[in-house]
Amino acid sequence: GDKVALLLAVGEECQTEKELRALVEAKPDGFRLYDGFEPSGRMHIAQGVFKAMNVNRCTEAGGTFVFWVADWFALMNDKMGGDLAKIRDVGAYLVEVWRAAGMRMDRVEFRWASDEICKHAATYWPQMLDVARRSTVLRVRKCCTIMGRGEAGLSAAQILYPLMQCTDVFFLKADVCQLGVDQRKVNMLARDYCDAAGRKKGKPVILSHHMLYGLKAGQAKMSKSDPDSAIFMEDATDDVRRKIENAYCPRVADATVAHNADMQLAADELKNPCLDYVRHVVFAAPGASFAAAGATYATADAVRDAFVKGDLSEAALKKGLADAVDAMLEPVRRHFASNPDAAALLERVR
Repeated sequence: GDKVALLLAVGEECQTEKELRALVEAKPDGFRLYDGFEPSGRMHIAQGVFKAMNVNRCTEAGGTFVFWVADWFALMNDKMGGDLAKIRDVGAYLVEVWRAAGMRMDRVEFRWASDEICKHAATYWPQMLDVARRSTVLRVRKCCTIMGRGEAGLSAAQILYPLMQCTDVFFLKADVCQLGVDQRKVNMLARDYCDAAGRKKGKPVILSHHMLYGLKAGQAKMSKSDPDSAIFMEDATDDVRRKIENAYCPRVADATVAHNADMQLAADELKNPCLDYVRHVVFAAPGASFAAAGATYATADAVRDAFVKGDLSEAALKKGLADAVDAMLEPVRRHFASNPDAAALLERVR
């Protein structure tokens, strides 16, 4: 029960809770969760802090967390100018950030797609072809928003992308797909494939985590191309304060800010990125509290209520948030300042 509760705390959605319970009972210390990430330069705070704390919950619940470093996909998606060696460095940098941010690494594996797929081609490609054979083009195209592009300019390689992502689930023997809400369509494709192929075993449970809002009005998620839309793990204290001071911070819902169904599953009328950071960054840490204007809050709901009622001013909320976020980044900054190897790596990926 406690293990399942820890896992459910990670996700905004679980498909399905019944299957998750059965999984934890069947493999109390041997279930595998996976998330894939593209090495693409800097790491923002959702990936840095929120992900680190979620991984800790998953491993504490008895899982092994597998990170699939999608270096090949980064080439397909034109990240990092297409140089595989540089992409490697970025992957190593991200691991370094996570360690410094407090991710416990004893039950975490990193697997590099380019290595693994080349080494196990005889397993990987037949599986991918079977996924392709049982999926319609229409269904696959629905998943293509995961690449952040409209469909008119899709290359044929980008149609392969969801098929490969679906294959990764089976290739890694993942019991749980623990990716963001933005990836849920491709994870559902993996479940549909299991039904179509008559696979009773190996149908993944989907545990999708929340997508942190961008800091500006109407940004359903942060954007790496807009540095002011998010806090990044190497931001200096001044950057953190400036970005949070300038952040969108409504006290009443604004009807003109659209709901993005691909990014948010939980209903949230307010869409206040400052409160979103309080909930998902500050309170992601176990036993966290939030201090603002001389008061200490034990839950994200308490902060939200105080702000909405007007007991907590926007300035005080933002100051408290900037202080809390800055304190989370400090060990990461210290690590890159004091460790020569880490510093050299940062220099290469900048």
